[in-house]
Amino acid sequence: MTTATAGLNLVDDPWIQVVDRASTVELLSVREVMHRAPELSGIVGEVPTQSFAILRVLLAILRRSIADRPGSALDVWSSLWERKDLPVEEIDTYLDTHRARFELFDPQAPFFQVAGLKAAGDGVGPLDKLIADVPNGVKYFTTRAGRHLQQIDFAEAARWLVHAHGFDPSGIKTGAIDDPRVKNNKGYPIGVGFAGALGGVFLEGATLWETLLLNLVLLDINGQRYRPDDVPAWEREPDGPRVRADPLPTGPADLATWQSRRIRLVANGNQVTGVVLCNGDPIEPFNQHLLEPMSGWRYSEIQTKKAGETRHYPRTHDPERSLWRGLSSMLDDLAKPEPTAGHDITAGVVHWAQRLVVDDVLEPTHPVRLHAVGMHYINQQSVVGEVVDDTIGFRVGLFSNLTLRSSAVRAVGSAEEAVSALSGLAVNLTRAAGGDPDGSRARTREEGYFALEAPFRRWLAGLDPRNDTFDDEIRAWHRIVRPIIDQLAANALNAAGKPAWVGRQTDTGWLDSGRASQIYQAQLRKAVPSAFEPTHDDGDPA
Repeated sequence: MTTATAGLNLVDDPWIQVVDRASTVELLSVREVMHRAPELSGIVGEVPTQSFAILRVLLAILRRSIADRPGSALDVWSSLWERKDLPVEEIDTYLDTHRARFELFDPQAPFFQVAGLKAAGDGVGPLDKLIADVPNGVKYFTTRAGRHLQQIDFAEAARWLVHAHGFDPSGIKTGAIDDPRVKNNKGYPIGVGFAGALGGVFLEGATLWETLLLNLVLLDINGQRYRPDDVPAWEREPDGPRVRADPLPTGPADLATWQSRRIRLVANGNQVTGVVLCNGDPIEPFNQHLLEPMSGWRYSEIQTKKAGETRHYPRTHDPERSLWRGLSSMLDDLAKPEPTAGHDITAGVVHWAQRLVVDDVLEPTHPVRLHAVGMHYINQQSVVGEVVDDTIGFRVGLFSNLTLRSSAVRAVGSAEEAVSALSGLAVNLTRAAGGDPDGSRARTREEGYFALEAPFRRWLAGLDPRNDTFDDEIRAWHRIVRPIIDQLAANALNAAGKPAWVGRQTDTGWLDSGRASQIYQAQLRKAVPSAFEPTHDDGDPA
């Protein structure tokens, strides 16, 4: 019989991996993380989605710790921001009150688990069902092979336990005894963990203290307080194998700790050696935008028509598209008025940050990073495909300054048009040489966006939201873009060689490298016109 001879309490025993401001990685308890948040840079995990899942747990704790503070939401948040640390007295009181529910191997209510959860035949699954960085069934291409996959310590098991509830793939699960959904000892798919359905976004500050407060959203996108009965999983009665009666989410704390699975860790001594992982509470991801602030939402016209009601679904991240290229969509959505039917919705954390700046609670010049994290699934969401992890930094006033937002959108647009001109050149050169243009188009677009990414990030981070106009900055951006794209264009012309120089007759007329270059120059001039304007530095008259 496998039993745990030692326990782990998540409140006071170290299990969360953090990095301090000197870039030193440490293992801390929940209480230590909260006390030392001002001196920590952030949470680090085995995978980025693990850090995101743990951050959401910490936010649920912080949210509940200050739930009874009097005053408006803005007053409460402002008082927390001004003190430069977390309200550790209230947090300690809250953690002490619920400490028993954070025992990893409590016999009645183990943290995020079901006591006595069993499968038919009392079978226990291997750890690769819990650990997301091990391709399930394809173990030859992972560094987590051998003995390290046979057992893990309690701290790592706790991290993966939190991650599994948020990001476990869909697919057939072990059938739990006493779960009426089970057929032939199997639990049939109910979807991925709730966080896995999101296009996760959060705001990062210079310290974990800033990050926690920047994501402590106290009003929904309609400006309403969240329900007082919004509680995390550890404030409810312990779950059993069955689905809870009417499992409808109540708010951010509930969704941050949503029990997507029924799990029991199996330990031998001081190591976890296996897991029983079954289906938990199902949840539909659509229309949760008033409760879930850490994702953007897309309007689905097709699903709206089918359902006869407005439907918004989480706007998941594209692994092939960098965050800076999607910035314009997020900023455009922020400016759209009510009602939300018919258009996409920006994440609640962005709406909240905008409100803080507009109401003079947060300085518009305060630097932040928008962090996108999410999991891409394949094979009907039954297998982890890729993990998205991307950040972009700017002054938080970007959210409130309409002129600045418009300038950022214009800058992204001009970059996209310049890359289109470059890819058009590559296509025409390939056609001129008699080749297939599809491959050259995709490859050249990738090269163009990659070359512009770092310069755009630097340009955006340098914008001052206190300005009234950004015309000079847009002109500067155009002059950054042109030489970068021109160099890639020159490389493409050189690589095309004699066949493209000679050219050939196409369905649109004679095409050679000279004609392709002319078309490119005309398109680039439209994309970044300020880069072609005369300047005093060029010796041209004013």
